[in-house]
Amino acid sequence: MTLHLDAPPSQPTPPSPPAVSAPARKPVSGRRILLRRLAALVTLAGLLAWAADRAVPSDGELVNRGGLALLDDLAATVLRPSLDPGFLGVVLEATATTLALALLGTAGALVFGLAGGLVLSDVAWSGALPWPVRAGRLVLRGALVAVRSVHELVWALFFVSVLGLDPLVAVLALALPFGAQSAQVFGETFDAVSDAPLRSLRAAGAKRCSALVYALLPGTAPLLLSYSFYRFECALRSAVVLGVAGVGGLGFELTVSLQSRNWGEVWTLVAALLALAGLVELWSSRVRSDVAVVTCADWSVGRERSGGGGGRSPRGLSRSTRWSLGLVVPAMVAAWWWVGLSPAGLVSARTQERAGRLLSDLWPPALPEGGLRVLTGATLDTVTMALLAMVVAVLITLVVGPWAGRPRADRRGPAGWGRRAGWGIARLLLLVLRSIPPTVWAVVALLGLFPGVLPGALALGLYTGGILGRLVAEAWETMDLAPRESLRNAGVPRVVSALVSVAPPSANHLVTYTLYRFEICVRDTAIVGVVGAAGLGRLLSERLAAFDFPVVTAALLASLLVSLVIEMLGRRLRRALRA
Repeated sequence: MTLHLDAPPSQPTPPSPPAVSAPARKPVSGRRILLRRLAALVTLAGLLAWAADRAVPSDGELVNRGGLALLDDLAATVLRPSLDPGFLGVVLEATATTLALALLGTAGALVFGLAGGLVLSDVAWSGALPWPVRAGRLVLRGALVAVRSVHELVWALFFVSVLGLDPLVAVLALALPFGAQSAQVFGETFDAVSDAPLRSLRAAGAKRCSALVYALLPGTAPLLLSYSFYRFECALRSAVVLGVAGVGGLGFELTVSLQSRNWGEVWTLVAALLALAGLVELWSSRVRSDVAVVTCADWSVGRERSGGGGGRSPRGLSRSTRWSLGLVVPAMVAAWWWVGLSPAGLVSARTQERAGRLLSDLWPPALPEGGLRVLTGATLDTVTMALLAMVVAVLITLVVGPWAGRPRADRRGPAGWGRRAGWGIARLLLLVLRSIPPTVWAVVALLGLFPGVLPGALALGLYTGGILGRLVAEAWETMDLAPRESLRNAGVPRVVSALVSVAPPSANHLVTYTLYRFEICVRDTAIVGVVGAAGLGRLLSERLAAFDFPVVTAALLASLLVSLVIEMLGRRLRRALRA
């Protein structure tokens, strides 16, 4: 009443026509929801049954008994790593090379991602867009999807055929697919902030570039920095995988030691991998927690964790974080010098000739020997391998994930030493699983299993289980436990209160990240195919070795189609879960 009495009199306005509103959705009954979930479970069970039937050889012989002795030798030398001073020097050099390649590849990906993110962002292009800009953005969006659908190892094999064994191969192979992914994330991050400051500067006459620098980038800088350090963790693992292409580093030395069956050197290199990955993840987590409250789990599915704005100001950074940010540029200079990077190879006449020849050889595509049946079979093997790998990864997550969440105090007081010890063992196990490259897991699996879908699925499952377990554990760490404590205070038994309050959101996290990792797992099947597993990866490696490039193009197009279909289905399913 007061507001109406104090308000100045106003002229009566004619009644406005009723607004046309979208028809309201009909409420969905509980019975329909139950039927949908049952249909989803039946479909999933049918897919898994089909995958298991396809993966088992027709003769039923799975175990390679001749390779079991080699597995026994590998396990027997776990406590006898090679400590030869000369070999330890090689390990140190390979570690520095891996770190340098990951750093340079990440830097290239972030530059590529920042430029692409600004082009894709709707906020950065506020206002009506001319048709050339709209067409260019559409083409860029499709090109980014195509670039990130090809695994970085496949990119490395292509670049090796053009540039030879040059460090630039690894940097470009990391920068292209990671840059395409970063462009998508950066564009979504820019669109998540308010565009009011940007519009104000543009209305005041500021140029677009100046307005972006002063209005858009400062508000998103904490989240962009947070994602940059997360991307560096991923680049480190991929730099190890690229060793299969012969570009150097720990992955290359590990491949050589495995092929020569020098098990002592293998265990020394594995220890170096674990130490490097553990230190980088610990350092990255510390920096990300200082820069922005965002976990790897949130970045993985494109969600920002925030209390209000998705991040916080980098004021009050710890000393270690300030030193880390200050050493980024000197570290890049040192990495450039260490690997002897020279972009001159990109513009040489020899490179241009090889690139032109490669492009002409790749087009038009051609079917492999055996026709469409062989290509379809390889595609189905790829999907089968990814499905079974996710089964292994989910089982690992269900067993290890509940222990891998950081212990939190409850009404009974701080977590005991037993719970903390279990947390440390679970985190170490997940670190081991995701730090050892899938190619190495595949070589080990091929010692005990015959070549086919199963060793590839097992290798990818172990590797993906280490990543999925970490993502899910991080998500579970941030769950609100207040409903569980309320039920306990009301006298509800401990097990019942946990099932009622914690199980539903935990299952939602597990399903969301499983769908996300499945999309990536399909792309990662190319890795294990290179070392002899089945699927499109094996077809790619065989045809690349035979310089049969038209068939390589057909395999890449099939891989792109599968990736697009699964990515679209995964997005729809995740959107449905969030709704």
